[in-house]
Amino acid sequence: MYHIFQILGAILTGAALGTILGPRVPARFIGGIIAIALGLITIFTGQWLTLAVGAAVLFVAQILPGGNASSKA
Repeated sequence: MYHIFQILGAILTGAALGTILGPRVPARFIGGIIAIALGLITIFTGQWLTLAVGAAVLFVAQILPGGNASSKA
């Protein structure tokens, strides 16, 4: 089970890196940094709690609206 958590931590780190390299929204950038840190902690320790918190932080950062998004059709 330890190795599965490490693999999921690597996936979390990669997804968070993609969030950081995307459009520059400050809240997404901070959420991505937090998710990367928690993903790396998960890789090195294998704790499921840091994986769950990191995934939740990344999810919240992803659903934040982008910078100049317009709702006009």
